[in-house]
Amino acid sequence: MWQDDICFGQSVGKKFNSDGSARVFKGNTMICLLDHDTEVFRRVVAERDLISSAFPVDVFSPLPDESLHMTAIEGVCNDVREKDYWTSLLTTDTPLVEVDDLFEDLWKKVPPFPPVKMRFDNLWISSGICIGLYPDSYSDDVLIRDWRDAVSSVMGLRFPGHDRYRFHISLGYGISMPDKEGMEKLDSFKKDFDEKCRKEGFVFTVPPASMTYFDSMLFFSKERLPR
Repeated sequence: MWQDDICFGQSVGKKFNSDGSARVFKGNTMICLLDHDTEVFRRVVAERDLISSAFPVDVFSPLPDESLHMTAIEGVCNDVREKDYWTSLLTTDTPLVEVDDLFEDLWKKVPPFPPVKMRFDNLWISSGICIGLYPDSYSDDVLIRDWRDAVSSVMGLRFPGHDRYRFHISLGYGISMPDKEGMEKLDSFKKDFDEKCRKEGFVFTVPPASMTYFDSMLFFSKERLPR
């Protein structure tokens, strides 16, 4: 049961405060930002708004339009300086600005992002709420996994679970555990969304991946940020 996996509050004190506001959380990452003039964006926003209207921000903190994306492959976070979650090309005490310098140069050597199609899978509820995705075909899966391997090789990024990475679009973060009524609402949202996925089989072409930089989870910039 998905309820066994729910762990709202894991990001409090890290990415978010207990009132649902975003904390400073710096890093870089390679993501596919959703084009606002697309059907996938409209569907994601509609689901986010449906859920966020049912909960206060100190239970569920929704992400703004500007940050909606699918992660292609994770970069590094300034506050997560562990060997397994850092580039193998630099020591874990390297200032973030120097990591940004290196990644900006290495990104130019990364092969173009392939024309991958993804399918809506389910509503994934854990430390936050996401739309789970899976490649539309075997060839799509091979394309994106091969691309991730290429980036891993160029940029020294191969985190635990690399080969099993679960693609998703985050709608927002869980701040505190819902009460019984809230859990029932989540259960209803999940059942309705999952059934819709089975009936419609919505598929979209993933936008090209971009090298981005962030100071919080609220905005991902394609331009370098002051460090």
